[in-house]
Amino acid sequence: MSLTIEESFDTPYIHLENGLIKMEGQLMPENILIFFKSVNKWIEGYLKKPAKFTKIDLNFSYLNSCSTKHLCDTLKLFNEKYLEGFDMKIYWTYEEGDDTVQEIGDDLESMIEIPFEYIVKETLTKERKRIKVKNRLTGKTGEISLKYWETIKRNGHERDFELLETIKL
Repeated sequence: MSLTIEESFDTPYIHLENGLIKMEGQLMPENILIFFKSVNKWIEGYLKKPAKFTKIDLNFSYLNSCSTKHLCDTLKLFNEKYLEGFDMKIYWTYEEGDDTVQEIGDDLESMIEIPFEYIVKETLTKERKRIKVKNRLTGKTGEISLKYWETIKRNGHERDFELLETIKL
């Protein structure tokens, strides 16, 4: 039995089947619990008898903090099965230069023991714009994609960052 949820503006494409967990797009649903209800139910059933190998393919262009926490909790459930001897691997795909999504992957990797493989994808547009920002809460600076910056602004978090520089590649 599989489950597929089509991508929307604020939710990713999700495809779940025996041996494959795939999520791709923006992960910022208005209500994380409602959005993930069917996904959580499917995963709960799957983890009762997982495949010998599970590929977890995660490719996000944006994750908000609630979604990151939920994803972390979900990966910890998979980690329990991994520690029981089930073979798993997480493929974390992010856009070249997107320090934020890369760092979320780094943070998640540090919390679980399932092996991570990072896949860096090039931006397909000829003119790639990057934004150098400083997080006012943490003091960290980094480069993010223009697309990611637009999402931050759309969600009202622009005040949490200081725009340092626009980089044209």
